[in-house]
Amino acid sequence: MNTKTTPTKRGYLLPLTILCLAFAGWDVWQQMQMNTLSNDNANLAKSLATAEKRAKDAAADAAHWHKQSTSLLDDMNQAVTAVNTPAAAASSSKRNFKPEEAAAMAKSPGLQNIIASQQSALNAMTFKDLLDRFNLSPEERDYMLKLLLDRQMVKISNGMQMMSPATTPEERAALGQNISQGVDADNAKLRDFLNSDSDYAALQSYSQQEKERTEVGMFESSLTGDNSLSPDTADQLAGLLADTRKNFSFTVDFGNEANFANPAVLNTPTINTYLDEQAQYQAQVAEKAASLLTPAQLQAFKQNQAAMRQMSKMQLSNIVQLSGGGQ
Repeated sequence: MNTKTTPTKRGYLLPLTILCLAFAGWDVWQQMQMNTLSNDNANLAKSLATAEKRAKDAAADAAHWHKQSTSLLDDMNQAVTAVNTPAAAASSSKRNFKPEEAAAMAKSPGLQNIIASQQSALNAMTFKDLLDRFNLSPEERDYMLKLLLDRQMVKISNGMQMMSPATTPEERAALGQNISQGVDADNAKLRDFLNSDSDYAALQSYSQQEKERTEVGMFESSLTGDNSLSPDTADQLAGLLADTRKNFSFTVDFGNEANFANPAVLNTPTINTYLDEQAQYQAQVAEKAASLLTPAQLQAFKQNQAAMRQMSKMQLSNIVQLSGGGQ
């Protein structure tokens, strides 16, 4: 990588998945951490005693973001309940929740700030190994994470508006164009920031496995001490996840973000079929992962897979409700 003097010198459709990760995945992940910390308090105390200030600051920020996301999830669950039981909702509130209100929510600065905070933490987890390899200074690391967040928020801010059933095909096309142009602009900033063709190629390759890298990052965060993954093992595990999914015959693969914008498949039977098939896919992954992981790591990985299934169920159920999907 070339030497840089300043960070600024270094230098389609995924939105619903990111949004629901912010609403569902972050809460599931935090619960996993709480369970892990509770079961291994002694190791935590030792770790905290030697942690650097940046790690302590990150933990404090995560607690703050979790409190905000919990409150937001409570609001969203009440909204979904209102859709399912309009008569009961009418008796306890002035109006029922409308799925089309999701588009208006997208314009709320407060909601955008909460999602940005959650997404920032997810990016730090997902891209940690890559940022470590780039050997960035603290200032450069923070700047690159900002650019990655900007790229994600372009998808989220436009994608949330696509959730409204009142959005016309023409409007969806325009929002999709906004995403494409915004992502291209942010990728140009990332390329300029890295100032290295090989490093930018590594970023693009890493980003193509973003879903798998997020899952591996969640898994890694549950491991401590001797159970920690090496960078090479993390790479192999992400590749294993991607290759197995590519070769698995899902009836409808909701790992493919294009299906989140397809009303023909956004229904409860199709989602239930996907959840059953996801369990089969995960079993194949776990069998293959046994050659990469220690017995303790494999057990933790299977627990992480169960959390991913729960996350998928929450994610897809919310998408169906908020997009006005039917049975």
